[in-house]
Amino acid sequence: MCNSTGIESEGDVIMQNECAENSAGIPGCVRQVTNLERAFLFTPGCNVSMVARIAGNVSEHELLRAMDTVRRIHPLIGAKIVFDERHNAWFSNDNVPVLPLRVTKMTSNTQWFEEIQYEQRVPFELEKGPLIRFILLHSPEMSDLIVMCNHSICDGMALANLVRDILIYYADPERSITVLNPPDIMKLIPKKSVFSLSAILTQLFVYNANRKWKKSPHYFFQADYAAITRAYWEKMKCGAVLIELDTQESQIFLEKCRKEGVTVGSAVTAACIAAHNDILGPFTKNFKLVSVPFDLRRHATTSVGDVFCLCVGAPSFPYTYDVKKTFWENAAVLHQEVHKRVEKLDSAGLEVPGFEPSFIDAFACFGPMFKAIPEAYSQTDNLSRFAQDRKNVAFSFTHNNKNMTPGTIPSNLGKLNLQTTYGNLHLDRMVFLPAISEIVPLILGGIGAGGRIVFSLTFAEPIRNNSSSREQDMIRIRNRALEYIGFPEKVSERAIE
Repeated sequence: MCNSTGIESEGDVIMQNECAENSAGIPGCVRQVTNLERAFLFTPGCNVSMVARIAGNVSEHELLRAMDTVRRIHPLIGAKIVFDERHNAWFSNDNVPVLPLRVTKMTSNTQWFEEIQYEQRVPFELEKGPLIRFILLHSPEMSDLIVMCNHSICDGMALANLVRDILIYYADPERSITVLNPPDIMKLIPKKSVFSLSAILTQLFVYNANRKWKKSPHYFFQADYAAITRAYWEKMKCGAVLIELDTQESQIFLEKCRKEGVTVGSAVTAACIAAHNDILGPFTKNFKLVSVPFDLRRHATTSVGDVFCLCVGAPSFPYTYDVKKTFWENAAVLHQEVHKRVEKLDSAGLEVPGFEPSFIDAFACFGPMFKAIPEAYSQTDNLSRFAQDRKNVAFSFTHNNKNMTPGTIPSNLGKLNLQTTYGNLHLDRMVFLPAISEIVPLILGGIGAGGRIVFSLTFAEPIRNNSSSREQDMIRIRNRALEYIGFPEKVSERAIE
């Protein structure tokens, strides 16, 4: 990994030395895949997408050149997965193909979502790489740049920064570069005492689970991931409903939130929870939990720059909308709960303790998928053996994890500090789509760019659904939320305008 002068940075040398010591000689090693990243690696629907609408005539040649430059800055963009003899996974840059860019004619303002629906169905080549894809919907006047990425190597802010960097180097090819190596984010979180009662109990719990797993382990690879991805999307379709404010509406809403002492994210999240109460009823049991991702790049005590990797905190806490209070009072309560935990760098939602990595594959992905798509588990020998081992500890973990699923996951990137003009191009707006789930009732992806505030509500639902449509429910929730935040005139029967 070199900078624009061909000279390796100090960070490159340090990381390569660490890899040489720990990676069993894996060529092109970046670093080991963490347990948290492993939890997202194989799961269908765990892709993160960003759409940038760009005014001006985007050159395919210049875009590819800028993408190649940015790949040198961010090692994980050009990475693949390598499994060692213990089935530990490593990110490697060795012999990874060029970044894929598919260019097609832009025919409508909503075409970008059709492309995302298509791309969700195509499994990444994990062991070949890269774990990211680009699509350009082009017209001479306006284009949409779509980026879809496996969640194991990125979060929403990583994608937003990536789009920014591509536009910067598109406009200024001679700009110097600095390699930003991806850290293990658990090293950015203050360590907890290993002598506390809870820590000791956790260690005993993990030890016992690993002991049971090692008696009957299963190891999964590309063919297994591809089989369940294709089977899942043969049954399911991904959906999204947008809350979008134009530049004037965005400014009005931002000023209202400031007056009430809350963030835009807290207000929209409270509005969607209130709307869910009105439309489908209040949350019960574990669905009362709100899990709030926050950007560790901004909050960690160690500066890491705008690294491209999965770099989020994710505290969870119970929250119930109180109908006896006003909407803004409820938003203030949620705002205080979120920021109290962010300030403490609450890492509870990040910690995947010292489980065997192959065990994480089983209970985070291949166990949960069995109930949804059992027919896929006859397509490879690995999947077949695992499906027949129903007493395996991974299946009991799968059941218990389902009972801890939160009801709301709001991923708000906030107002981005981006310029709007890049040479002859102008950034009009951005849309962020987090991972998609058929289980979590509310998943929000918020972003402010080009002067516009846009929130997505993402979900998955069966293709052949004879009961009520989840998309229609989400449209109703979106419309009710718009009334709560003060824009009843924007109510629409369309998911995406």
